[in-house]
Amino acid sequence: MIDYLTDIQPLESSLSDAEIANFISTRTTAPIDAPAARDSLLESGSIVVDPATGNRIGPLIDHYSSLEEGQDKVLLAWFLNYVFGDGTSIETNNYPRSAQFAAVEGGLPAGIAPVAASIVSKAGGRPDAGTVAADVSSVRELYLLEQQTQEEVQGQEMRYVTLYNQNIAPLIDANNPDDAAWQAALTNMATEWGN
Repeated sequence: MIDYLTDIQPLESSLSDAEIANFISTRTTAPIDAPAARDSLLESGSIVVDPATGNRIGPLIDHYSSLEEGQDKVLLAWFLNYVFGDGTSIETNNYPRSAQFAAVEGGLPAGIAPVAASIVSKAGGRPDAGTVAADVSSVRELYLLEQQTQEEVQGQEMRYVTLYNQNIAPLIDANNPDDAAWQAALTNMATEWGN
């Protein structure tokens, strides 16, 4: 479930609704466990560690080598170095890692894509996949409407307390048993409430 205060508000000063939607749509339920990702890459044969040299080879390395210099190559290099280094978890459940990992995943060849999907699945999947800018706007509008309604309710409660303190509380404090005084106080309170 998308929450305005935790998912949208912290990002809306620097990102568009479309960018926020991309983050929400691509985030995983939990961070990707780096050792589990490494195991998945090795077990699938996407990466093979050459026992003689210690070098990494395989289809994912071939894909990396084929990329042009730029952000996609940098992100894939970071991911591989982190997973095969001392990394513990990749925070694909947070911005900006969610969108970055999705970009890397989206550029993978068909033969490697199932391994990436498996890694995402082990992180709980993408619970808000398909989120679009209109969803972000709707969550914001609903939150603002709830806030406005809450403020109106609080205002009505404060008005009631004020009218009660002006009309009823003095009768209680004076221990006034006069029915006419009570009727007048209630009528006055109802009249002022209606104005």
